[in-house]
Amino acid sequence: MTKLKSEFSRREWKDCCGKGCKKCEIAQAYIGKYGRSEGLEKLKDDRDAVKQDGKKGGKTRSKKAAKAKKKTKA
Repeated sequence: MTKLKSEFSRREWKDCCGKGCKKCEIAQAYIGKYGRSEGLEKLKDDRDAVKQDGKKGGKTRSKKAAKAKKKTKA
């Protein structure tokens, strides 16, 4: 992981396509610091890490709660 990863917010990472386009600030920062090929490689690795960190399980109902709700509706 690089220091650049922490300089950008999760919202900015969400908008990043990871292809190194000219309009993306994140990609341009990586390319400017590490060069084109190494920068895009590090960008891909950091982007994958940010995506994995952000994934959290959603709330799920227990089976008892689901059955109780089903009985009250019927």
